Amino acid sequence: MGTRETVTASTSWPGSVRGRAEHALASALICLALLLSAHISPAAAPAVLLETDEIGGTPLSVSGLHAHAPDVDAASGMVIGPDGRVLWARDTSARRSVASTTKIMTALVVLERSNLDDVVTVSEAASRAEYATGLEPGERRTVRELLELALVASSNDAATALAEHVGGDVAGFAAMMNARAVEAGLSGTRFANPHGLDADGHYSCADDVAELSRLAMELAEYRRMMALESVTLPAFGKRTEPRTIENTNRLLGEYHGLFGGKTGFTNKAKYCFAGTAERDGIALWTIVLGARNSDARFAEASRLFDWGFEHLTVRTIATKTGTVSAVPLAQNLARSVDVRFAETSETAVFALDGLIVREVETVPAVDVPVFEGQPLGEVTLKQGERVLATLLAVAAEDVASAEETVGLVPVSDYLDRTVLARATGDPIEVPEFDPDRTVERSIRLDPQVAAPVAIGDPVGTITYTQNGTVIVEVPVVAAEEIAAPGLLERAGIWLERAYRWITGRSTTPLPEIVLD
Repeated sequence: MGTRETVTASTSWPGSVRGRAEHALASALICLALLLSAHISPAAAPAVLLETDEIGGTPLSVSGLHAHAPDVDAASGMVIGPDGRVLWARDTSARRSVASTTKIMTALVVLERSNLDDVVTVSEAASRAEYATGLEPGERRTVRELLELALVASSNDAATALAEHVGGDVAGFAAMMNARAVEAGLSGTRFANPHGLDADGHYSCADDVAELSRLAMELAEYRRMMALESVTLPAFGKRTEPRTIENTNRLLGEYHGLFGGKTGFTNKAKYCFAGTAERDGIALWTIVLGARNSDARFAEASRLFDWGFEHLTVRTIATKTGTVSAVPLAQNLARSVDVRFAETSETAVFALDGLIVREVETVPAVDVPVFEGQPLGEVTLKQGERVLATLLAVAAEDVASAEETVGLVPVSDYLDRTVLARATGDPIEVPEFDPDRTVERSIRLDPQVAAPVAIGDPVGTITYTQNGTVIVEVPVVAAEEIAAPGLLERAGIWLERAYRWITGRSTTPLPEIVLD
């Protein structure tokens, strides 16, 4: 049988051509991978977690809170709580270029030293500022318009025009900026210009940028401008149409709770951000300096805000319903009055500070009567050594009686028999009075009681007065039970009384004998 041969047309390239193509493709893929790698993780990028990073003022190397620390790809930064406490920090005192966050100080000085309706004529020098928005020489704009351009559009020509208007020239204005920095206690800051472009002797630090932001945000006009999503530059000269310039702060309108922030960039400073946000009654300040690119700047700011809002929350640390202690009653130390907080209290609590503990200090004992709400001491709530609040501790209830023994009342049906008398244990409303003034106490007991006597039978009254005004009256009651004497016992008692009267041992007239 013959052999059948199958012939198939070849679609492969000749060896030399195929090799060159495969080599070129591999080279292209390697280059693409290198480019992507360089974009994502440049060699110059700072570490995302440093042993010197601080949480609550303590370095990670000491606290060991690495698992709770935020990963932050920036040279310096911080998160600050509403009370000014630094929750997270990295290299915050290092002096460095801070780019256009400089304009926060520019705005502060301008707002304090000029009128928003003043009209400024843009000079030739101001119009030539680097990274300008296109203001032209001779253009007239109000201080308000120029400030909006400087803060929203980060306009360097607007900042320069403002400096010349307020300070006479850039040098004069820089002197004003530095004087204001000294006044604010910004010891790590010095300014050489109003816009933040890199210059010798122009620097600040995260600590000072944060404080500067706080000062500026106290001004209503500054807050208004920082919340603007865009600013319009009207037509003038070569600008034949109005220009709308978006806010350089990309988090505005995107990050929940953010209501202001200033951006900055120079080759030396890298990418910077200083802003504030508020959620659920918690306001946070976040500073990011030296981020590797614009996206990283906003990503790190968002991450730090998220971290702060996760770990700093408003908590109820005291309620009026919970008992925190008890104070003995001076008239009977076996009895006490419960003590509670005077009010319900909420505060921002940083979870990483640890457990909240109470330190209760009350008076050693209190005299009755006690009214509900009467101050009896204070309670200090602490996390570690940090005091969250010191709150008033008050009586949780009215206490008119310590159920104390106040005397003996004779029983008329017996010879020399008495019944123990004590203040009632029944609840009695006590009106509010001045606990710091003397309270007088008087006791009135019945001269005698007739048997039988039951526990709780009234046998007198305790009256409390202040300056002659009655505060409260407390019934005195029998503290024991005494039965009536039997027929023979009663006859014996009558005979004993007769004998005492005859012998002069008693002047009490003989009672009528009752034998029923």
